[in-house]
Amino acid sequence: MRVLLSSALLGAAALMSTTALADTFSATSRVSAVTVYPSEALITRTAEVELPAGRHRILIGGMPFIDEIEGLQVIHPGVRRVGLYMREGYPVLQDASTPEREAAKARVVEVEDQIDALHRASAEARLAADGAEASIAFLTQLGRGEGTALPDPDQLRALITTIGEETAQARETILRTEATERSFERDLTALEAELLRAQAELEALSQQDEKQMFLALDVLASEGVTVPLRLSYPADAVSWQPAYEFNLKTGDAPQVALRRDIMIQQATGEDWVDVALRVSTSTPDQRINPNELWPARRWIEDDYEAKQQFSSDSRVMSDSLEASVAAPVMMEEAGGGFGTVTSEAGVSYSFETPVTLRSGAELAYLNLPDVTMMAEVTARAVPRRDQTAFRMASVTNTSGEELLGSSNSRFFVDGELIGSGHFGGLTSEAEADLGFGPIDGLRIKRDLLDQSEGGRGVISRSNQRDLTAEIEVENLTGDTWPLRVLDQVPYSEQEDLEINWSASPAPSEENVEKQRGILAWDLEMQPGETRVITLNTRLSWPEGKVLR
Repeated sequence: MRVLLSSALLGAAALMSTTALADTFSATSRVSAVTVYPSEALITRTAEVELPAGRHRILIGGMPFIDEIEGLQVIHPGVRRVGLYMREGYPVLQDASTPEREAAKARVVEVEDQIDALHRASAEARLAADGAEASIAFLTQLGRGEGTALPDPDQLRALITTIGEETAQARETILRTEATERSFERDLTALEAELLRAQAELEALSQQDEKQMFLALDVLASEGVTVPLRLSYPADAVSWQPAYEFNLKTGDAPQVALRRDIMIQQATGEDWVDVALRVSTSTPDQRINPNELWPARRWIEDDYEAKQQFSSDSRVMSDSLEASVAAPVMMEEAGGGFGTVTSEAGVSYSFETPVTLRSGAELAYLNLPDVTMMAEVTARAVPRRDQTAFRMASVTNTSGEELLGSSNSRFFVDGELIGSGHFGGLTSEAEADLGFGPIDGLRIKRDLLDQSEGGRGVISRSNQRDLTAEIEVENLTGDTWPLRVLDQVPYSEQEDLEINWSASPAPSEENVEKQRGILAWDLEMQPGETRVITLNTRLSWPEGKVLR
């Protein structure tokens, strides 16, 4: 929540306090460290100032305006705080100039100068053309002899020659000017495009917020001291998430090589230049106390008295009393439904190399150490949903650390991009099956067989239904594939609904991963081999009931 400060009150307070100060010192702060959480960032600024003994005011420069003033912490070891004063407007943010920014500015000025020079050259060429057109008009009038006596023959021949030569030279000037102007138009178009690129590059280098903050710290120093100032405050408009590349390397010893990046961007309104960056999964905005439990009062009364309470008046009173007793219990149940907040601090990553990230202008990918996991490669097929089997790699996280979940994950097989998807995360030493796309040569087909009664694949009576399904698996690849085929039969929790099924061959596993009715067949598919699975199901229920 942004706290609005009265400029008038702060100005008066600052003026009154200033009269009691011995000296005023300035300290320019800079962002030195940032910790980024899922919902916000904690920004730390540092500065240093040398103070003699006595009472002093420290003006802290380089501060942006902070929306959440109540989150500001100022630490100043070695001196005692007398007061802290804040308002908008002064002093300004630290200078955002950098060599790359100065180079971008210089490029913009250079292109603007080139455009101005081109406009001047075009104007000068147009003046020459206008002069040539005026000369032609004069010579044309002169050749007609309008308003003058005719000269003798020799003078006339000389005049005609002069007019012809001057007219030709003037027309040549006009033609050169027109050609030059066309060239100017092409150059101007190119320069204007270049100016737009240079301006965009300059804009992209920083988008710092122009809002500023006045921050004054009144302190008492018992002796001369160098004070290291540290200011920390929360900021939103920051986000980070893991970005992964899983590369399955096939062969005699298959393995999954995982490239890990932290993708981060920020629009806090201030640039981070050479900061110590840390990202964390901790959630500072989580609830820090357990839910309350309220006494649950219960009572008994005579049955006759209880029935009398169902009058309209007593019903209202009973509802109100029930609400007062039951509401805390309902709140407790709702709070428990979130289920994502724990008391553990979470996972964090700190980067050894200082990081620079411009506000609103950059998206950074910061690399974490790669992880390599040995893999067992198999195929998996779900005939009810797919027509091909999919390549699966079973891995164990032996990295010694948790691999965080990521919605920004890409999957490769021997360096070839297969697709993108979600990775759910993996704790240390945990196992997971990772999908690496379809195997086009492992074809799957599931059909309901023709029946002599009841139509294709299904025989239905008023209280019985028979189904026969055939699953055909064909290996058109040149490799042997361990293949797991998954299918299902219905299940019931009612004794009156009887379900019987049979399969040929029998499944290798029933109720896979404790899911009732899910069956699995583990097959070793040789190159060119075709296997068939037949699945029969019968559902029976009493007459007069309806199957759902």
